[in-house]
Amino acid sequence: MKTKNLLTSILLVAALCAATQTSNAGQRVRSGSFQNSRGHSGTFVQTIDRQPGQYSRVTTADGRTATVDQTVGRTGDTATVDGSRTGFDGKTSSWNDTITGNGNGTVTVNGQYTRQNGNTVDTSSTVTKTADGHTTAGTYSTSTGKSGIYSIDVVNADGTHTKTEVVTGADGKPVTRVLTIDKNGNTIDRTVATTGPNGQTDTHSGSVTFNQ
Repeated sequence: MKTKNLLTSILLVAALCAATQTSNAGQRVRSGSFQNSRGHSGTFVQTIDRQPGQYSRVTTADGRTATVDQTVGRTGDTATVDGSRTGFDGKTSSWNDTITGNGNGTVTVNGQYTRQNGNTVDTSSTVTKTADGHTTAGTYSTSTGKSGIYSIDVVNADGTHTKTEVVTGADGKPVTRVLTIDKNGNTIDRTVATTGPNGQTDTHSGSVTFNQ
């Protein structure tokens, strides 16, 4: 498993789980247009349904459909999260997490992510709330025998969301990914810069504009 793909596997679940927890219950349909630095553009329709303990998202663009489904259960200070995602290419990945509150401003998260090819990534981390976001420090191991550490630093300020993610394998060489999201009216601009273990940086960007 390439380290760059491993970083995506570890961090995808956190992004999806966070989206589930930040909006009111109910169904919402929205549409708009998108474009990115790789020359892709088009229109989309997205249906999001949030109910207590459940989240689903269906996105259709250029005649193709992608879905996300997730359930959350709670017992005392512990929550369990189970979800799956089917991409526009028809391939499916899934995840399950156990999240336990520690009562001191931190939570412990133990989870497993199953990639589209069936390989798995097991993670264990501590998430700490900060004044303008949160930090995560954790370890990972894979079904292909790889292991290491990772960290996430999220900062929200003045309409800008910045997430810095670092995965370091057994060789001690880090892969860093910096995601920046800026919201201006109905338009959201997204930039991702990934620096590999060899120090080379790849940057791509895109924007989504929602209809009124």
